[in-house]
Amino acid sequence: MLRLLCLLSLMLLAACGSGESSTPAANSPIDWDRSPSTVVFRADVEGGTPEDAFLARSEIPPCTVYGDNRVVWTNEIGPFETQVLWDKVSDDAIRNFVLILTLNRQIYSYSAGRSLEPASSSEPVVETLTLFVNGLQHKTDAFGGWDVDYYRQIVDACRQISVAPVLYVPTAAWVSAQAVPYDSDAPLVAWDSAANGLSLFELAAGTERKWLTDRNVPVLWNIIRTSPPRIQFLEGEQRYHVAVEVPNVTRESPPAPQS
Repeated sequence: MLRLLCLLSLMLLAACGSGESSTPAANSPIDWDRSPSTVVFRADVEGGTPEDAFLARSEIPPCTVYGDNRVVWTNEIGPFETQVLWDKVSDDAIRNFVLILTLNRQIYSYSAGRSLEPASSSEPVVETLTLFVNGLQHKTDAFGGWDVDYYRQIVDACRQISVAPVLYVPTAAWVSAQAVPYDSDAPLVAWDSAANGLSLFELAAGTERKWLTDRNVPVLWNIIRTSPPRIQFLEGEQRYHVAVEVPNVTRESPPAPQS
């Protein structure tokens, strides 16, 4: 593995020092799987307790570059308000970013140290960086010896790949619900199943995600993005957590159903 990492770094250095008139990215050997589900780069925050797993379905990593050249990232504009932005960028823009990671930030010199931490009932919450180019995946985390601003600077660089970001609001998504007990500290939103054409009781009873393409998708998406993380939905006398997952946007969404 170390030999492969060193070889790739040497290839990148050679590309930058070629002396030709075109940009370093245009001369570089950097390439990636072009599938829209491939994660070429991701800055994320992983870990937590098993109780967090359901709510984590709706989470979006701080910045991800996908194989089809989409960049998807979050922008916190308030204490409990997060925008989701996206853009489709050029090959050169992605290659220049990879050069920043490999040459300026020396990402291959950092390892993933979380696996060396003592085991516990909950996984430690840790910042992670993953790069997957030229068929080689490299992952590092905050236990790997980063400087204090290393992660933040890379997230900022990822978000700046785009020059024309667009606000993302989904029109289709996997939606799931989970019945939860009363929590006096949790914010609450009333949910009228008849008016909205969606029963959270039935959704939770089925235990499976449901693919939706109606107005409930952007409505639920907006509530989740503009509310505290443990918001509860009140339908009748029962409270629920709701998750909205969008393929190739949220962290671990299943693929869209076959049409």
